[in-house]
Amino acid sequence: MRKQWTTIVVALCVMMGCSGIRVAQDYDTQTRFDDLQSYRWATATQPESGDPRIDNPLRDTRIRAAVERVLAEKGFNRSQEENWGFLIRYQYTLRQKIESTGTSSGIGFGYGRRGRYGGVAIGTGDSIRQYDEGTLVIDFQAAASGELLWRGTGIQRFRQYDDPAKTTSDINQLVEKILGQFPPQ
Repeated sequence: MRKQWTTIVVALCVMMGCSGIRVAQDYDTQTRFDDLQSYRWATATQPESGDPRIDNPLRDTRIRAAVERVLAEKGFNRSQEENWGFLIRYQYTLRQKIESTGTSSGIGFGYGRRGRYGGVAIGTGDSIRQYDEGTLVIDFQAAASGELLWRGTGIQRFRQYDDPAKTTSDINQLVEKILGQFPPQ
């Protein structure tokens, strides 16, 4: 019975950690999010960063399409008129990170021709890798004042694919996870 529970717990941990996306939110607690029904984009495109991996019009289009799709599913409308409830901005950044395999240890015992023996081993980690981590920040601002109402942040390992469908899928997952927190409960 104990083995079954251990297997179930390990499987759940693996499934929950598979996405590799960490999200957070912050918001103005005085905001009545129920009153917000429509939005507009604050800028036509994301401001230039100088990094061609970020300053990609295709990535910009994918992020905006994902945000609009998720908001439409939640009942929010993109307004073409002058009357809207909030403005949306986003910023995508990349940061280099380093990871290592970490330390490990082991203890061994055995028997041989000359009796018993034992040993202790400590490994210091033999692999160091550098990778890029992408951060997507989505801001909702009050239409009249420009004050920040809600901020959602998502962080995941940055990957470049040969297949645009895989890139789109990664962006969709990231945006869905971030906007899964909106509106705050």
